[in-house]
Amino acid sequence: MTRFQDQLVLSLELTIDGTAHKIPGGSIKAVRLDLGLTGFVGEVEFIVLDDKAHGGKFQDKLAKSFLGQDLVELSLSLGAVWDAPEASASPDPIELSALVTGRRLEELQMRERESLPVLARRYTVEFADPAQVLWTQHFPSQLYTKASLKSAIQDHLGDKIKVKFDWSELNDTKPMWFVHLPIERGASFWDFIVWYADHRGGYFAYDYKTAQYTLAGTRDTSAKPLTLFGDDLSRAELVVAEAPRHTVDVCNSYAEGAKNKTVKNAKAAKGMRHDRLMRSSISADTDDRVKLETSRLNLPKYEALVRFGRVPMSALTPGVLIKMVAANRWTKGSKLVDVTWLVRRIQLSAVAFSQPLDGDHQLDSTRFDIEMQAELQQKDDKRSSLPGYRRPDYPGFVEGKVVSTLGEDTDKTYENSKNDDTSLEEYTVKVPLWKDQEVSVPFTPLMGSANVYLPCYRDERVLLALGLDCAEIVQLLSWREGVALSKDVQGEQILWGLSADSNTSVNHVYDDDKPVFNVARTHSTDTVSIQLAEGTLMLHVEEVQE
Repeated sequence: MTRFQDQLVLSLELTIDGTAHKIPGGSIKAVRLDLGLTGFVGEVEFIVLDDKAHGGKFQDKLAKSFLGQDLVELSLSLGAVWDAPEASASPDPIELSALVTGRRLEELQMRERESLPVLARRYTVEFADPAQVLWTQHFPSQLYTKASLKSAIQDHLGDKIKVKFDWSELNDTKPMWFVHLPIERGASFWDFIVWYADHRGGYFAYDYKTAQYTLAGTRDTSAKPLTLFGDDLSRAELVVAEAPRHTVDVCNSYAEGAKNKTVKNAKAAKGMRHDRLMRSSISADTDDRVKLETSRLNLPKYEALVRFGRVPMSALTPGVLIKMVAANRWTKGSKLVDVTWLVRRIQLSAVAFSQPLDGDHQLDSTRFDIEMQAELQQKDDKRSSLPGYRRPDYPGFVEGKVVSTLGEDTDKTYENSKNDDTSLEEYTVKVPLWKDQEVSVPFTPLMGSANVYLPCYRDERVLLALGLDCAEIVQLLSWREGVALSKDVQGEQILWGLSADSNTSVNHVYDDDKPVFNVARTHSTDTVSIQLAEGTLMLHVEEVQE
C-alpha cells in the first residue's frame, strides 16, 4: 500500500469492571484496523507513564486490572486533523465500540537520569466487534415452538449485542425453530447467523454509525452517496471478479410428483451445474426453492481497489456509498467516475513517528505514517459479500414422547391430525428436555414396511431428528410394557391394544426346545386363546366372574 503522513486525532477508552481508563491520543503509537461489512478487527498500541513513585506526575492505574480476567470494553475514535481547502471542517471520525480479544503489556525503562528513572508501559490491545467476539464462543442447542426466528435470535443477544431486524420472514411465526450448534461440530452462533443470511438470500451487516447489526432481506442503498476528491487517492485498480460458471438444478425427489427445474445462468459453462436436492409433496415448495436459488445466483460487476494518498475528506466506513464525480478532480472518462460505489472493506495501518516514548503523550493528536486502502463494489451488485462460515450441523437428535389425547390417560392410543397448511397427517411429540414443548412430525410408516400399520402410541419414547424448522421420528427407543418375554423361552411377541386388560397378543416361544405358537385376546373379564403345540391345537374361551 502507498504510505503517506498525516496528523490524526485519536481517543481511546478501556472499561474494565466498570472503571473507565482514558488514553490521550498522543500516547497511541500504532493503530491497525480491518473494517468489513459484517464487523471489524483491530489492534492498538499505546504508552502509559508510571513515574509518580519516583517523584513524577504520572501514575499507571491500568496495569493491575489489565492483567486480570474481566471483560474489557474498548471505545476508539480516529479522525484526521483536516486543513484542505475542499472542506470547511474535519470529517467525522471513525468510531468503534469493541470488546478486547487479546492484550499484552511490556514494561519499559525509557531513559536513565541520575536521580529520576522514568518508567513506562507499552500496552498492545487486540479487539473486534461484540458479535464476532461473543457469538463465536456461543454454541447453544435450543428448541423454539410457535415462535418467530426473530424472537429466537433475540434470546441470544445478551447485553452487548444489538440487532435491527428488517426482514419480513424473520417475523413469521413457525411451528418450530431449532438452533443446533454443538461445539464439537465447530459452527458457532456467529456462523449460524451468517449461514442463515446466505442460505436465505438475505443480508447481515454491521452499522458503524449506530454500533448495531442488521439482518435484512435486501441491502439498504437509499443513503445519499458521499464524494471523494481525486487527491484522496494515490492509486486505483479495477478488479473483475470471477463469475459463477454453473446453472442450478432444483431436484424434488417426491415419488408421486418428482420435479427438476433449472435456474439459468447466461455465463454458465456447458454442462456445469449445482444440484439442490429436496423432498416435498407440496408443489409450491419447489417453486419457492427455485425463486430462492434465482435470487442467490448473482453475477458480479467489476469492483475497485483504491489506495489513499491522504486521509479522505469524507468519513468512510464499510456500508457507506461514495461517488467520484469529474468536477472533483477526476478524469471524466475514468471507469470510477459516475458509478455509485459501496464501501465493502477498509484497511488502515498508522504508526506514530519515532520520538521519545513520552513525546506528545498528553496531546489529543500526533503525526503518523499511514497506509490506507478500500475495497469497493458497485451499488447495484446484489451479492451479499458475506464472510466465510461453518455450516450448522443438522439434524440434531433428541428424545421425545408421543402425544395422544384420545381415551384415558393410561390408554395406549394413537392420534394423528391434518396440518391445515400442508394437508399432511402428523403426530404430535413432546420434548421433555425443553419444557415439554411439542413438535409435529410426519405420520408415516416407521416399522420397515408399508404393509404393517403400527402407529406410535401415547408416551412412546422415540428418537427425533430435528432440522432447522422440521422434525421426524427416526427410531423407537423402548419396548412396550408387557411385550418383552423371558430369555428362557427364546420367544418373539407382538402386543396390540389399549391397556393390560384390553389387548391382543401373538407370540412364538419354545417349551422343552419345542416351538409353541399362541394367540390371546383379553377384554376385561373375557379371554380367548389359541395355542399350537407339539401334536395339539387348543382353543380356550373363558369369562371370569368378578
